[in-house]
Amino acid sequence: MNDAFLITDSTFKLSDFKRYTEGAIKFDDLNEFEIEYNIPEQHKTYFSVSKDNSIFDMMDPFEQEKVISEFSEFNIFTCLFYDFRYLQTLVASIPPDRKVIIDNDHGKLLKREDFLKFNSYEEFAKWP
Repeated sequence: MNDAFLITDSTFKLSDFKRYTEGAIKFDDLNEFEIEYNIPEQHKTYFSVSKDNSIFDMMDPFEQEKVISEFSEFNIFTCLFYDFRYLQTLVASIPPDRKVIIDNDHGKLLKREDFLKFNSYEEFAKWP
């Protein structure tokens, strides 16, 4: 399974992801901190988004500085997925007036427009 982190302003909620992806991804609530899309009969449909601001403490100092320079207060959402297209759909569905930074969990923080240029998870994960 692959992962990525979405960093947003502190007003962003899981319900915003559900609303923005309506019609493309049908998320179900697992609990107050996590939503999930999964069709058991279909291979590799699993995609979850969970709020976890403790991820900030695991970032290296450069990444922490970048987050703080972009947001006075923030939320961090962990995305777990098999199919990269779900992450692309999620990020593309966020309105342009909502700032989001995508962390590839390999030391790179990307703006939405840069992230949306990738064709595969492998490209995204190896981006220098």
